[in-house]
Amino acid sequence: MREGLVSEPLRRLLAFDPDALARLAEQKPSPNPGRVISVETQHGRVVTVHGRHLHSGRDPEREARRWARELAITEDTIVVLLGYGSGYAVRALRRRTAAPIVVFEPDLEVLRVGIEHGTVPSDVVILTRPELLAGYLNAKLLGRDQGTILAWAPSLRSNPPLYQSARQAAIEAIDRACIRFRTATLRGQAWLDHYLTNLPHAAAAPRFARLRGSMAGIPAIVVAAGPSLDRNIGRLRDLDDTALVLTVNTAARALERAGIRPHALVTIESADTTEGVASLSWMTEIPAFIELTGNPRMWTLPFASKIPISVDTNGCAKFSALLDPGLSLSGGFCVANTAVSIAHLLGCDPIVLVGSDLAYTEGRVYATGTMFDTMRAVGDEHGTVRLAGTEARRTIEARSTFALGNAKAPDTVTAIQVPAADGLGTVATSADFKLFRDWYTHAAKRMTSRLINATEGGALIPGWTHEPLACVFERHALGTRGDRESVTSRFSAVLQRPPLAAGRMRDVVQAERNAIAELQALVQAAREIVHDDPDGDIGLDGTQATRLTEINAQTRQVLQRAPLVEEACKAPIESLRQAGPITTFGLYASLTEPLQDLDERLARLLHMLGSAADAALLVEQAPP
Repeated sequence: MREGLVSEPLRRLLAFDPDALARLAEQKPSPNPGRVISVETQHGRVVTVHGRHLHSGRDPEREARRWARELAITEDTIVVLLGYGSGYAVRALRRRTAAPIVVFEPDLEVLRVGIEHGTVPSDVVILTRPELLAGYLNAKLLGRDQGTILAWAPSLRSNPPLYQSARQAAIEAIDRACIRFRTATLRGQAWLDHYLTNLPHAAAAPRFARLRGSMAGIPAIVVAAGPSLDRNIGRLRDLDDTALVLTVNTAARALERAGIRPHALVTIESADTTEGVASLSWMTEIPAFIELTGNPRMWTLPFASKIPISVDTNGCAKFSALLDPGLSLSGGFCVANTAVSIAHLLGCDPIVLVGSDLAYTEGRVYATGTMFDTMRAVGDEHGTVRLAGTEARRTIEARSTFALGNAKAPDTVTAIQVPAADGLGTVATSADFKLFRDWYTHAAKRMTSRLINATEGGALIPGWTHEPLACVFERHALGTRGDRESVTSRFSAVLQRPPLAAGRMRDVVQAERNAIAELQALVQAAREIVHDDPDGDIGLDGTQATRLTEINAQTRQVLQRAPLVEEACKAPIESLRQAGPITTFGLYASLTEPLQDLDERLARLLHMLGSAADAALLVEQAPP
């Protein structure tokens, strides 16, 4: 790319859109010279497209300020602006908010001209395609982020469908962030408790990162529990050990009922779902990939081996990445999503989905013989779906109140119509199922394996190839092993790789304890400044106010570098936010007990790591 042909501001603003930079660098002549021009006004230049100004011809800056003044954006943590124009709207927004601003502007000619009409704040990002906007927001919207979507109306006239597509992409990304946040708020304390209980297993199991690429070129079949599994589960008996079969825990009983033994089971649930797998006849013969924040009872089951994984749904995964960069993986909130991620990390190709309807297929939610096979979905003319036959789910919820934050899944959901997998019309799905489907779509953009949806029912998954399982068998010679190596033998050899060094775990755990000590000192200092008085920060002198500002900044820095400390502090801080304005005393007093509890848990873990003679003893000493 001839970067010299692109201005420095444009290179900075388009840093996350290299394709747009490349197109700008080519400098191809416009097919419509004069379509986009710069027009001088009394108060600044404005972009004009097909003779129509994108800003006021009188005072564009005042127009933008008046527009921004009416916006309620003070609480938003990210702002999406549709349309750049001459940048007046962006500059007006920056005067109103310190939140990051993401601009969608698909017209490179407008961008090239408009960027010359004034400075752009340094932390603005510009993207030119809806899918890039979605990907960027999915990566950036974490924690308690609240996003808002704004539009500079004159810009939208140039391509209404494209701007509508970008708006929809942003809405879905923000909705996904809200779901992630609500789930993390409800389950965060249980996740952290489970994680600390299960962590010793990471020092006694094969390092997940060491498995990368170990099954390169081997096809993988991920078995989910959707109702269409009934159509092709029998075909899996004909595999003859020519593909790696990964089953989600909810589908395991259906496989056993069909006389099929998978190569491994995948489970991520924090709820206690052990009853659904405890009686499997082949449990002791296969390994299980188990989420470290998963229910501790799952770790007590006698699988042949237990491989810890850490899905990127909470701060514990950040700590896992410090332990071992390859331990954390993208898997969303869906166990089948996670199984696909595992197959991709192993190097499997192709990766084939079965039983992943992600929709209410013919009024059913799960396949026959699965954990929730009695559940039914009954829709009405108003777009509401009532879920019946939920007794099995309610039983699990009753014994998992702490793990689920006392929450229960709803009995009714709002139906969403999405394209059907067979290309004929639409099927009804839920917001959660659509979230899982969208994860598959985004995964398709980054995964190098061929991705095939052989569910033969349910929702279309954009970005994936859809074909019947019988065709997949024929095209990839599944079921015809010949002189090929047994998948079982190769997978068993892979799992003999060494575990994470206990010394590495001790170092990372000790770093968290050091952060706790540092934060406890800051808590004490802040409380002394305000004299443990809820109103103590009202009458501070200049020196005290400056010191308190420093303490606040140092607290943020500690939380950013210590994932478990941050996770322990989330719940009390969020409780304060929901109760109303946060005072200095309220904030720091709320951290005292969680920090003490976490420090005690980590101290016990360090003792186990330091005194255990070997990995097996370490796991034996783990709390039940």
